[in-house]
Amino acid sequence: MLIPKLLGDLGVHLVIVPHLSKTYLDGAAFYLESNPVIALTLRYDRIDSFWFTLLHELAHIVLGHKGSYLDNLDALEENEEEIEANQKAAEWLIHPQPYQDFILRSKKVFSRKGIEEFAQTQSRHPGIILGRLQYDKLVPHKNLRVLLVKVSPFFQNCIDS
Repeated sequence: MLIPKLLGDLGVHLVIVPHLSKTYLDGAAFYLESNPVIALTLRYDRIDSFWFTLLHELAHIVLGHKGSYLDNLDALEENEEEIEANQKAAEWLIHPQPYQDFILRSKKVFSRKGIEEFAQTQSRHPGIILGRLQYDKLVPHKNLRVLLVKVSPFFQNCIDS
């Protein structure tokens, strides 16, 4: 798997654990001595959630946020650091201007084909685009679920249990 190695080469420790029953933790960012650590739970075992959570936690590190962050991305604290991390993760995942242009062109009617074509122009998986459209309440959560592929099979050798 490329992601753990890439992050490790940059000095960031990545830990992936199974979702902890009866918890609402998606990810965490903290420092172990002077080394940054990112932990992901795969609570929502979907490509959109995985990438957003990873990038949200990375944003805390890149933006120089100090301390520990235990994040339930469905109910984040309304503070400057969480807002900044959300914004940075969203920008890294999908460039804002092409995304806005796509929404305008689509006239708020989003087909699977349209999402897949836009995803290709952005070099992103269609599930990432769909997840953002669902987050922005432009596509109902029940629609096009087939695009939201599970990521846990890709991390079987990386998940700490």
